Amino acid sequence: MSPFPPVEELLPHSAPMILIDELVAFDGEKAMGRVRLCDGSPFVQGGQVPALVAIEYMAQSIGLLTGIVSHGCGEPIQVGYLLGTRELTLAFDHFEVGDELEVEVERLFGEAELGAFRCEVRRAGKIAASAILNVYRNRDYVLPGRAPRTSIPTRQTP
Repeated sequence: MSPFPPVEELLPHSAPMILIDELVAFDGEKAMGRVRLCDGSPFVQGGQVPALVAIEYMAQSIGLLTGIVSHGCGEPIQVGYLLGTRELTLAFDHFEVGDELEVEVERLFGEAELGAFRCEVRRAGKIAASAILNVYRNRDYVLPGRAPRTSIPTRQTP
């Protein structure tokens, strides 16, 4: 059983647009999410997901990192926006149904509204996509029904 809350409690998204299945590691400045692609996963067509969707996997994993930090501080989940992507590398054209992806994000700088994160998506232990994502977090807008929850464990790794 995971020591972390379900992703639905950490992200400002609603189904079916939650693409990350679970948070598997967190150490304060880094987090790792897991994606299991199945026939019913968003963006699957003909058993494949375009590799560009990796940008959204990365962005949602950043959301998991900021979401778990917010929970740990007793703050509500806040909406974030992707401002830009630098140094995007895609090793494949697509992912396949049956793939299990690990998405690691690490904060490079930023604490409050603006930040940059190094991101990698791994498939079978190999880097399938990488980028630096620049994001903005709107600290003035809180999603309705997203009140702070109890504190959660910190610095957990598998």
